[in-house]
Parts: sequence; C-alpha cells; structure tokens
Amino acid sequence: MSESLQLFLIEDEDDYSYLMRKGLERAGHVVTVCRTAADALIVLGHKTFSLVILDQRLPDMDGLDLLQSLNREGITTPVLMVTGHGDEHLATQVLRAGALDYVVKDRALNFLAELPKRVSDSITRFRLQQMNRLLIEALESARDGIMITDLQGTILHVNQALEKMTGYDRQELLGQNPSLFRSGVHGPDFFGDLWRTVMARASWQGELFNRRKDGTLLDVSLTVSPIVEPRGQLTHFVGIYRDIGERKQMERQLFQAQKMQSVGTLAGGVAHEFNNLLSGIQGYATLGLREKELSPTLAQFLQLIVDLSERAANLTRQLLAFARKPALSRQPTAMEKLLANTAELVRHSLAIEVDLQLPQPGDDPPLLALADANQLQQVLVNLALNARDAQSAPAEIIFRLGRARLEGELPAFPENVPAGDYVLLEVEDRGSGMPAEVLAQALDPFFTTKEIGQGTGLGLPVAFGIVHGHQGFLTIKTQAGVGTCVGIYLPLLDDEVARLEPGRYDGELLEPETGPGKVILVIDDEVAVLNVIQRFLEIAGHQVIPVMNGAQALEKLGRGLDADLVILDLMIPREEGARTFDAIRALRPDLPILLCTGLLQAEQGAALIARGAVDLLRKPFRMNELWYAVNKAMAASADPR
Repeated sequence: MSESLQLFLIEDEDDYSYLMRKGLERAGHVVTVCRTAADALIVLGHKTFSLVILDQRLPDMDGLDLLQSLNREGITTPVLMVTGHGDEHLATQVLRAGALDYVVKDRALNFLAELPKRVSDSITRFRLQQMNRLLIEALESARDGIMITDLQGTILHVNQALEKMTGYDRQELLGQNPSLFRSGVHGPDFFGDLWRTVMARASWQGELFNRRKDGTLLDVSLTVSPIVEPRGQLTHFVGIYRDIGERKQMERQLFQAQKMQSVGTLAGGVAHEFNNLLSGIQGYATLGLREKELSPTLAQFLQLIVDLSERAANLTRQLLAFARKPALSRQPTAMEKLLANTAELVRHSLAIEVDLQLPQPGDDPPLLALADANQLQQVLVNLALNARDAQSAPAEIIFRLGRARLEGELPAFPENVPAGDYVLLEVEDRGSGMPAEVLAQALDPFFTTKEIGQGTGLGLPVAFGIVHGHQGFLTIKTQAGVGTCVGIYLPLLDDEVARLEPGRYDGELLEPETGPGKVILVIDDEVAVLNVIQRFLEIAGHQVIPVMNGAQALEKLGRGLDADLVILDLMIPREEGARTFDAIRALRPDLPILLCTGLLQAEQGAALIARGAVDLLRKPFRMNELWYAVNKAMAASADPR
C-alpha cells in the first residue's frame, strides 16, 4: 500500500472537487477541501499538509497569486498546480514561483486517473529537493573545508570553510585544480601515492602543508575519498580539509610543558645538593672572615668566595625559575639589584647587549616593590627575548629603571595605568616595531609572528599575568620601523617596610644581638651544612644539637631534650619533610619549627607554614639571615597571640 498523505485541495468547482477528492481518497490519502484563497490562507496558517493541490482559477484570487502570497507568508507546504487551460507561459510562471508540477484538467477527465501518481511524484521531488538543500546547507555549515572534484581533479564545488581556510573566493577555485594549494614542501612521490590510492577506489588520509592565497603555510589534515555511483562507476572525489595548526601548536606546548616538568624535577634534585655545597662554601668563607688578624689579601680572597657563591646561588635560582613555575612568593625586593642581575644574565646567556639605565646615586631611597623576584626576572627575560627577535644581529636592548608618579590616569595599551606612585621597569628595543594589527593580538595566547616551531606565543600573555599578579600594569608602546618599549608599573613600596626586616637585605656582616642562649635542634643530612649552622648559632650564643635525620631528632626529643627551636631541612633523602614536621608537632605541639630548603619551589613550605611552621629559610643563607630567622622564630613563638 502506498504512503497515506495529508492533502489540501483548493478547488471552487464542486464537480471537479468531488471527483478529485474521491480519486485521491481511493489512493489512501486524507483530503481536506477549501473553495477560496482567503479561506486557504487561514487554514494553511494553522495546519501543515503534505501537499497543496491548487486550482489556478479561484473566485477571489488566481492560483499563481495565492502561490506567491504563500511564499511571502513563509508557508513552505509544497504545491501542485491544477488548471483547466493549458498554457506554456503560465506553466513556466507557476514552476518559477515554486510549484512542484503543473496538471491540466482535460474534458475527458483522464487527468483524474493520473492525479494520484502526479501527487506521489511531486512529494518525492519535494523530498529530494529538501534533502539536497539540507546536504548543501550541511556542507556550508561544516567546520572543515570540503571540496568536490571530477576524476581529473577539476574543482566542481567548495564550501565556505574552505574559502575561509585558503583565502580564495569560490569563483577563484571553481574549475581549478587542487595543485593550486601546493606549498612546495612535499615532493611528487607524496601526491603520486595520493592519486594511486584514490584511483584504486580507496580513501587516502594524511597531513600536509598547503599554501594560502596570501602565501602563508596552512597545516592541514586531508582525507580524499572516491564517490562511486550505485552501478559501481567511479564519478568524483571528495576532499575534507581540517586546519590542524592550532592542534599542532597545543601538542608542541604540551610536549614543552612535559619536557620542562622533567627538567624541573632533575634540576630540583641537583639544586638541593648544589645549594647544600654552596651553604658550606659560603659559610666557611664567612667564618674565615671573622678570624682575627687576617691579612688583607686573604680577607679579599675569602670575600670573593662569598661573593662568587652568592652568584652561583643566583644562577641556581634562575635555572629553577625557567625549568619550573614557582608559586608567587612576594617580598620587599630592591628593583635596582633585580634589574642589574637580570641584565647580567641576559648578556651572558642570551648574547644580547644590554644598556642598563639606573637612577643616579643620590639621597632618594631605594626603589622597592613587593615582588616575587624569580617571576619578575622571568618576565624581563621573556621581554628581552622578544626585543632580541625584533632586531637584526647584533641585538641591543635597554633595561631602564625609574620612579613614575602619576597624578592622573595614564592612557596606555592594553590598559590605562591609574594614578599612583610606581616603580617603572622598561625593556626597550630599536627593532622593527609592531603594526597595528599585530599589536591588537600581541596579548592573545599562542599568537606569534615567528616561524612554526620558533615561538610559543606565550611570552607576553604570561608576562601580563605575572605583572597583574603583582597588582601592577603592563604597557606597550610601539612604532613601526622605530622600536618597541614595554613598561612594567609596580606599586612603589615605602622604604619603612624594608627597615622592618633589616637583616634580610643588608649584605654587611653584623654581630648578633645579645640575649639568652637557646637550645636549637638542627636536622640536616649534609655534614658541612650542619657544621656551618652550628658554628653560626654558637657565635650568637646558642647551644646546637645537630642530627642527620628525623628519626634521630625524634629519639632525642622523646628522651626529654628540652629544645627551644627546631631547624628542619625539607629535603632529606628517604624522608618526607612534612611527615617529620607532623611527628615533631605531635610530640611537642608548642615547639617552634623553622623550615630550611635548597629548592626554589616552596609549595610544601608554604603549606607547612600554614600549619604552624614559623618561617622558611632558603639555602644558601648568610650568617645575618640565619640569625635573623632564628630571632624571628623565637619572637613568634613567644608572642601570646
């Protein structure tokens, strides 16, 4: 049995209407009848039918006019036109207006026998048209670029995505060959394999570089499949292009992140051991400087050892800062020293000539900011790399430090700087500058103007994030052909804050404050570090109990050692610093614990401080810093709050 359809017959002559309805109902269809165009418009506005059978001559409107009214109203029900007078011109108008077919009512009524088949054919034609329209819309809506060619590779159809992907308009592509996209990266054998595969009626899939209309390379994944008609004849090819440039970029970023994580893990272990050695070297040299009646030459040599060990410690911190991402740990930081150290690092490691412009010596207090020195150094080095790449060799950049007092808001890109008192760090180059369209995207993650594999597009976005984490502002001034200047505005820290912690910033060797000696238990696996700490603290009048691991410390505390302070190294082999910390707190909840580490990463230290540790001391440390940290720990434990 054929499909039952919902039909709407618009016919004003009752005899024809009756005969047509009966014939269609015998064919299994459900027929609704209407006599006028006005009534038809009302019905079609509220109900949907499979097909409208429309008489050309109605009492209130021609069928053609009604058909055009339906189109204007957005009523998309398919229409089969019926008329008593065959007219080729009218038939053309009716079909152009959207009717599916045109049937002539003959006097012998032969059309009645033919009408059910013409209705079925019209519905089939309408559904095919709908499916074709849907397929075309699907092709145009696809995210991937789609191309259809004949067997010779002549382009017959492309979708909007392929136009956007390649930069060519549709009319520029139709009739062309896909070789238009060839980049020159792949040889003849590559495309020979593609053609052999698809001509053998198999799909080919691979990745390749195409070239856009503007000459830039397009990294795509391409699938080419043969189109075979039902009789088995190969007729066309369809190619699906997917832009995989962003995916490849993400893969490179992931690989880089994994590599840096591995490097960071290895560097962490090396740094801990290296900083232990530096603690011993620097400590013994400092102790040597305290010996009486030193010859000037020997004193100079010992001071050089102290200075060189300090430079080595800075180098270790810099390596860890690049290999890993330390948590933001802001402290009052002297910007002049930070900028000078970074300039030295850039000169030696990146082969860039740096013009360091610092404030003239005078009575002004030092420029201080509450900052994480490691992360700010990362920002400056990233900016230095960008400045180097914007110039031809030999590259030269400017590091500039100053104070910026803003009475009102400073207009700048990408954001205005509010009024305030700031430390201003600037990195300036005399390179090519940035055009407006590049500047507009400069802070977009993964945007880069460098060649594939040469840049991550993360330098400026990361710098922007770090500066904002310091409650600061980053500005970019650039001019094509002149150069670029990136400014970092950090809130100026009052000099009074630095005076609150004098021992931490002053390099001069001071005598310890006099006071009652304390019993201090020191836990460290390095003998040299234990020895140096013991000698430093004995100079300050304390009694030191050195042990090599947590088990020995717990044994002494369990036997009644009345210690006033514990200094705990967080990186002892085969021990977890947090577990030793918890065991000591369980045994002696009131005993203050000063943490010590040779690693830059301090997440564990920060967590333990939140759980009651009094402070974190990083190796290698100066004698003043150890005395200061111990005094601070004692004061914190004595605070009744």
